[in-house]
Amino acid sequence: MKHLFPILLAEDDENDVFLLRRAFEDAEIRNPLYVARDGQEVIDWLAGTNEFSDRSKHPVPCLLILDLKMPGKSGMDVLEWRRRHPALKCLPVLVFSSSAHPYDIEKAYGLGANAFVVKPADNEERARFIRNVKGFWLQFNEPPVICSEGLSAAQKIHAKLEVSPTFL
Repeated sequence: MKHLFPILLAEDDENDVFLLRRAFEDAEIRNPLYVARDGQEVIDWLAGTNEFSDRSKHPVPCLLILDLKMPGKSGMDVLEWRRRHPALKCLPVLVFSSSAHPYDIEKAYGLGANAFVVKPADNEERARFIRNVKGFWLQFNEPPVICSEGLSAAQKIHAKLEVSPTFL
């Protein structure tokens, strides 16, 4: 059995949080689910700053489910910030948005999102989405080093990856 790495849900709508928590329970996902209410909170969580500096209480997630339309910093702001932090580029991000606008979809992928899902209108579709998250992202996908060994281990690997190989 795989380790139960945490998941961070970035969502400001209490109804969406409630419905997703219920879908997680129905899908028997045992991974801890944490919630950030706005983009700045997501950035602080990922960076381990301010109230999120204690990694035993606020671990690096293995998966970020990111709403785009949040107060303060948006999901796009989070993606732009993440792009500037090499160790976090490997963190899988599923954009989960009410927007199906082609501009939002293209921009999110351009900023490194791994998937873009339009929030389902009904509970059965939401449950199917979460079952697919469980099947692929939590059972088959291998999480990046930042999830299993922490930020410092990920930074060491990325420092080695950024060194150009010498060709003879």
